[in-house]
Amino acid sequence: MYKVYVVDDAALVRKEIVLTTPWNALGCIVVGQAEDGRIAFEEILELKPDIIITDIKMAYMDGLEMIRQLKDAGVEAEFVVISAYSEFEYAFHAIKLEVQDYILKPISDEEFISTIRKSIQRIKEKKNAEKMDSGKENEFLEGFDNKNLNTHLRKAIAYIKEHYSEELTIKEVASQLLISESYLGKLFKAEANSTFVEFVTRTRIHESVELLKNKNMPIYEIAKRVGYKDYRYYSMIFKKLIGVTPKEYQKKS
Repeated sequence: MYKVYVVDDAALVRKEIVLTTPWNALGCIVVGQAEDGRIAFEEILELKPDIIITDIKMAYMDGLEMIRQLKDAGVEAEFVVISAYSEFEYAFHAIKLEVQDYILKPISDEEFISTIRKSIQRIKEKKNAEKMDSGKENEFLEGFDNKNLNTHLRKAIAYIKEHYSEELTIKEVASQLLISESYLGKLFKAEANSTFVEFVTRTRIHESVELLKNKNMPIYEIAKRVGYKDYRYYSMIFKKLIGVTPKEYQKKS
């Protein structure tokens, strides 16, 4: 069942959404509701819903600010914004926050149900993509232990694994091996099905996975240890390859 959380300062609207939507038929369950973003924020972090339906204009913390803070906290739920305010400014800010759907009140049952179904489909697609990325990652990393690789390539890989925390360039590694950059680049492409940069990146991410098992180590420190000065960039690359953020991985490990 997909978990749903509803945020709206109008009790009647919340009641309508919770009680009249055929959640069970959609494969969903409402796990919580709140009248403003401040209350919802803490509960969402605890309940980890898959879909968050929120109004915009609310007391204490509005819907867009709540979404912004939740995203900063690593929440990757599908966000559906509902509002009586049709001004472009609100829709524009919602789009900037990568909100997938923006529905105006009064809510059309048909449109609402269609939106939920689209959200569920996106969740399924994300999960499938994560499984594929995870499989590719394991295959990629294991493939470089192949003893049948070209001698120069094996030496390059060994050098990278020893110096991955430093600023590495293909020029530097090729120089260490006394071969040309173009030749080394061709070896990576032909035998490892990868570019030099891709291999260095995946090596760093692979090493950081081990460091993330230490739940007390800050993400920025882990990023630094594997060669990333900007931990935000590291987080972006990690999520692209592994499917979740470093913070999420650290919590689960």
